[in-house]
Amino acid sequence: MLKDGVVLMVICLIVLGGLAVWWIQTPAPLNATAPQVQEPASAPAPAPVVKKVSRPKPAPPPVVEEPVVVAVVAPPPAPVVQAPPPFPAVEQIASGSHEAAITDKYGDPALAAVTSSGGHMVETFVYSKNRGRNATVIRLEDGKVATAYSQAEPFVPPGLSAPRRYKSQ
Repeated sequence: MLKDGVVLMVICLIVLGGLAVWWIQTPAPLNATAPQVQEPASAPAPAPVVKKVSRPKPAPPPVVEEPVVVAVVAPPPAPVVQAPPPFPAVEQIASGSHEAAITDKYGDPALAAVTSSGGHMVETFVYSKNRGRNATVIRLEDGKVATAYSQAEPFVPPGLSAPRRYKSQ
């Protein structure tokens, strides 16, 4: 069945190709039904007499070049580098201070968590430096400082390989 369909398609393509070649090569039909009428030849009109008057040639137009526009790009202004906010020490944090006073003075914390306990909103701010080796944790209840403490990990020189239990001693 499939062979018959392929053969039929090839035959159709050959027929279409033959029709296309025949149509392209046939000359355009002449309109034989239209009568051809010859118009009587009229006498050619006499050519007007033109006197040549010598005039000086005008000067060639001046060469005007378009002005070149040069865009001067100013370097971007140097970014303003502000000193980082100070790192909070436990002694600097007054109990009862408002949250806005803490964030204004020390900036946004590295980590902040909010929860509720006994109908009070409890926020925990963690400020860290030295890749997290030094951290100050501030606990706020209802937007006021309740407690604060610092945590420092002992310094381990880079490349020193020691188990975790030895680092904390």
